[in-house]
Order: sequence, then C-alpha cells, then structure tokens
Amino acid sequence: MRVSIVGINGLVGSELAKLIQNNEDWEIYPIGSNDNIDFDKLRSQDIVFLCVDNEVSAYIAPKIYADTFVIDNSSFFRLDPDVNLVVPELDNQYLNKIKPDKKVIANPNCSTIQLVIPLKPILDNYGIEEVYVATYQSVSGAGKKALEEFKYQIKNNDFTAKNLPYPIAYNLFPVIGSFDDSNLENIICTEEKKIILESNKILNSNFKVFPFTVRVPVIRAHSQVVYVKTKRDFNYNKLIDELIEFGDITKALKIWLNNSNLPVPYNVSNTNEVHIARIRKLESNLLGFWSVSDNLLRGAAYNAYIIAKQIIANFYKNKV
Repeated sequence: MRVSIVGINGLVGSELAKLIQNNEDWEIYPIGSNDNIDFDKLRSQDIVFLCVDNEVSAYIAPKIYADTFVIDNSSFFRLDPDVNLVVPELDNQYLNKIKPDKKVIANPNCSTIQLVIPLKPILDNYGIEEVYVATYQSVSGAGKKALEEFKYQIKNNDFTAKNLPYPIAYNLFPVIGSFDDSNLENIICTEEKKIILESNKILNSNFKVFPFTVRVPVIRAHSQVVYVKTKRDFNYNKLIDELIEFGDITKALKIWLNNSNLPVPYNVSNTNEVHIARIRKLESNLLGFWSVSDNLLRGAAYNAYIIAKQIIANFYKNKV
C-alpha cells in the first residue's frame, strides 16, 4: 500500500507515521510543511492523510480526491454534507456512502471523538436528551508551537504568550479557539461549536450539547466531565455491564471501576481507548462520568489509521 502523510513533522503526523511503521508494511511518502506539493504523486497514492490546518486541506484535497482517498484531520470538511465524519468503531456504513468523485473522509475533533464514544451505547440503549461537558484540554491539542512554548515557559520562567492567548505554564484559561460573537447571551468558542455540531452528525442524533472548553497545563491527553440526561431511566449495574460490553466489542472504550486507581492524563497517554471512571447515577435519567483520552492518538492519528485500515480492507482487497 502507498500512503502519503502531508504534515508528517507535526504532532499528529508524526504519531500517525509511528503507528503505521510499527504495525504495517505500507510505503509512506512523507510531505513536510515546507515541502513543495507534487500533486501527480499524491494522486497516485492509495490513501493521503492530511495532518494540516484548514487552509492547506482546502487547497490540497480538491485537487486529488477524485483520484485517491483523502483522510483529513482538519475541520474543513467535517460539516460538509457530502463528506462522512467518522469514528470507525461506531459505524462502518460510511464505506458505502463515500462519493467516487469526492473520496474525502473527515476525522472529527479530538474532544468530539472522546465524547461520542461513551455516548454511543447510552444513546442506543436509553436515548439522550441533553449532554453537558466540561473539557480540560492538553497543550498538545494546540499544536507543536504551543507545546514548545509551554515547555519553554516552565524551563525559563518566562510567561510570554505567543502561540496561545494567555500563558499556559501554571495556568489555565476557558477558551479554545476564538469566540463567536453572534449570541452574546450564550457566547461560545470555536472548539465548543465543533463539539456541538460534530457530535450529532457522527451519532445521527439531535440531542442538545452544552460544552465548556478549558486549556490546561498538561502535555498530552484531554480530560472531560460529562453529564448525560437520558430519555429513559436506567439501572446502574445494567448500564455498567452495557458499557463494559461495548468496550469489549469495539476496543474503543475502557471502564475503570476501582476509585483508588483512576484514569488521568499521566497513565492514559499513548493509549488508543477512551477511559471513563467515576460513573455515577445522580438521579433518575441523569448520569455523570469522568473521561480521559489521548488526543494525539485516539483523538486524531489512531482514528485516521483505523479509517485507513477499513478503506484498504474494503476497496483494496486485491492489494493486501
């Protein structure tokens, strides 16, 4: 298999390259951020991963997606009605819906992936009316320059903010992205808007989502506090069994039941599941839980890698 990683020197691109090199014998054609783009070469690849920002995806993808599969990690195509927004363990029917003249698959936002995986079995078994989520997002989610800035601030006691809106060392701030001023009574930032819109597209649902996103001084792995108002009441022990069964089947969810050993960014980094703990029935139809997930793997590179494996298994059967 011939695959290309555009943006291979970034945090997500480098994680994706390691995943492929450690697990597959695919031939990787790497493109760094400063490299010239050979579009004929990209069109000849079996799969092209775009680990770049929106503007670069918008420039590259339309020139190649009629000729090769494009897995895009930016947010540019996520809400395009002609493009599938995919968490592959939740639904592989997207493989039958890929348009032959626009073979783009969008990788969701990292926090959205982390949220929808544990929501899926809850939605299927009990329905969902509302979800409230507070996210505590690591600095690596802001990219390589932000992570370097974080490490520099700690090492040098210099708290100048260049790539983030505020100093992040020994600090946190309640905005990720920019603010949408269209509704001052309920102002949200771009990260919160992504979670709201992407969650229902992925799950083919219409429940209300109320996110509040916070950047925290953690290198890697995002955390969330989630409250779910279900349509139907649930038995706590039965729900736990259903979550465990879902995790066993999909390998996408891990349930922690021992409160003396909880998932935190330190022990969840470099894993491929969403980890949830402190699962609580707060009252009838109301559930709360704590969630941690590696944003660079589960929230980005690993999700794209699994999509690629499914595409290869379904469209390149004679090549493998």
